[in-house]
Amino acid sequence: MKEPLLLALKGTLIGLGKVIPGVSGSLIAVSLGIYERAINAISHFFQNIKENIAFLGTLSIGILLSIVFGSKIIIYLLEFCYVPTMLLFIGFIVGAIPRFFVKYKCDKNFLLVFFLSFFFLIGVQLFTSHSTFVPQDTIGSYAIILGIGFLDAATMIIPGVSGTAIFMILGCYEFVLNLFASLSDFNIRISDIINFIFFGIGLVIGIYLVSKLMGFLLRKYPRLIYACITGFAISSIFLLLQKVSEYPFSFYEWLIGIVLAIFGYSISAKFRSD
Repeated sequence: MKEPLLLALKGTLIGLGKVIPGVSGSLIAVSLGIYERAINAISHFFQNIKENIAFLGTLSIGILLSIVFGSKIIIYLLEFCYVPTMLLFIGFIVGAIPRFFVKYKCDKNFLLVFFLSFFFLIGVQLFTSHSTFVPQDTIGSYAIILGIGFLDAATMIIPGVSGTAIFMILGCYEFVLNLFASLSDFNIRISDIINFIFFGIGLVIGIYLVSKLMGFLLRKYPRLIYACITGFAISSIFLLLQKVSEYPFSFYEWLIGIVLAIFGYSISAKFRSD
């Protein structure tokens, strides 16, 4: 009983990390030590259906509950407790990084991929769309929503690539956040249900295909893949710290944030040692 509850809790943390701008849910999964197991369960789903359903189902329950009900909480926390909230998740990310340098040899190839991924993510953040996607009752709009679902799956599975950051660049972050937040409302509209169906179709297709790709890459080139993940992780930390430094905060918010960052690091480090 303890293991399913712990797995659901990890799913909750992954879901919260997913809806916070600049934080990658899959990177939180890496920090919690369940990323590779999740990729293997999805990409080799039919090899052990019963075990994979139990694992993915429990994890998904935590993720979905966190996204659906956590979206509104995150909106509140980012508005009133921005600095402590962001520093908590920065601590989670930092706690995972030592694992990669200890486990993999940092030769020239490792460092090359590391720096390429580091500067790639830094470069992506320079672009932000000033337009906002507004869903319409058209085939073209539904196709875009399906594509957003596929892209959300890709950013969900590739560690360090923040779906919220990509959606902000494309101008559809508010659409995605409001779509999940609407699921917790009892007066949800038919249009929201239709949008979520198309989003869900793209999400499921993306999760399966991108997981297969990541599973292949992790088997063939694990060291280089983790070099890429490390580059994404460290660049994410720099970008998040930059956002935090630009936000007005009091001394007490900063102090609480540091305590939460240490707490996040310790939790991540504990899972790293498991």
